Amino acid sequence: MRHTVYPVVVVGGGPAGLSAAYELVRAGVSPLVLERTESVGDVWRNHYEGLRLNTGRWFSGLPGVTFPRSAGRWPTAHALAEQLASMPERGGFTVRNGVEASAIEPSAEHGVWRITLNDGSVILALSVVMATGCARVPFLPDWEGRERFAGRILHAAQFRSARDYAGQHVLVVGSGNSSCEIASRLVPHAASVVLSVRRTPHLLPKSLRGLPFAALGAVLRRLAPSRRDRFLTWLSHRWVGDLLPYGLPRPTHGVSQLGTVTPTLYMPFVDELKAGNIRVVGPIEGISEMHVTVRASLAEDAGAMTLPVQTIVAGTGYRTGLEQLLTLPGLFDGDGKPHIDAHGVCAIPGLFFIGFVNPLSGQLREIGREAPRLAKAVARYLAPLGQPSMATQR
Repeated sequence: MRHTVYPVVVVGGGPAGLSAAYELVRAGVSPLVLERTESVGDVWRNHYEGLRLNTGRWFSGLPGVTFPRSAGRWPTAHALAEQLASMPERGGFTVRNGVEASAIEPSAEHGVWRITLNDGSVILALSVVMATGCARVPFLPDWEGRERFAGRILHAAQFRSARDYAGQHVLVVGSGNSSCEIASRLVPHAASVVLSVRRTPHLLPKSLRGLPFAALGAVLRRLAPSRRDRFLTWLSHRWVGDLLPYGLPRPTHGVSQLGTVTPTLYMPFVDELKAGNIRVVGPIEGISEMHVTVRASLAEDAGAMTLPVQTIVAGTGYRTGLEQLLTLPGLFDGDGKPHIDAHGVCAIPGLFFIGFVNPLSGQLREIGREAPRLAKAVARYLAPLGQPSMATQR
């Protein structure tokens, strides 16, 4: 029985996967992109109301697309979705929507990669580009008593509109960008908003003297982590002042320790905090039917307190979920992120990654820089195999 073999399959049709595909075509390789949503751009199209890019129009362009001036200084998530939707036609490649890879493994029988889809069908490829990113699987902690809660618990990825929680007592969990922005957006609608955090976020300005923080991030990236951390700690304190009276002591960790998590750049959160509209408490200690017990503050010796809560919004991060797709030893670190070089190349021949780095200069900008390097690496890998750039039959 003969099988179609693709030169490269890109798993994930978000900014990283589309950028990789665009540059692969330019490198002379025809990719097939697999995307689990029904339309390109759906992930960004379905974000919560009001979401805008923190990196600004100039630092958010991708290969082959740039935001028009009409998108404004800070493009919306919807504007990015429309840009993404235009990339397959502009780039001349195919995206297969509504399909999700459930397993990816080398096939000794055919000497290729075997990609099993959620419907049980199989795709064969000479090489694979993983572009599923660090936010593939929303993570929800297994809080004690969670199953007894009579209210609603949702991940930040499910949050759409603050109006849906009018008159409710809402507990937002997490100190990242999403948690702080969601808490701020809830203020005009919810009866009360409480933010539960495990540590103080690094609160930094979205722009400095008219330039996006991403521009500063591009410069700071050249510094040693210790020097970078000292500068950003100074900048944060100078910008937002002392927040200890509002429940947030100075961070005890540096920005460089955040990994792929970015500093919090949503300054309206500071305004709402200082106005007393958002109350900060420590981590969750237990959940009952209609109440949540939390540490009263971030102080280690703080006692517990019980809050009436109707909805919990968990901005508790994501997992890559790569270990379930690729069961190959030594490929990932303890956080499920791949061990790769600057070209997205790992130790396993024919397997590449893009979109797993999120520097201070912004992930979209980084993807735009990664994509050409990755495409050249894939083309170099395919060249000795003597294979054509298009799908073939075996």
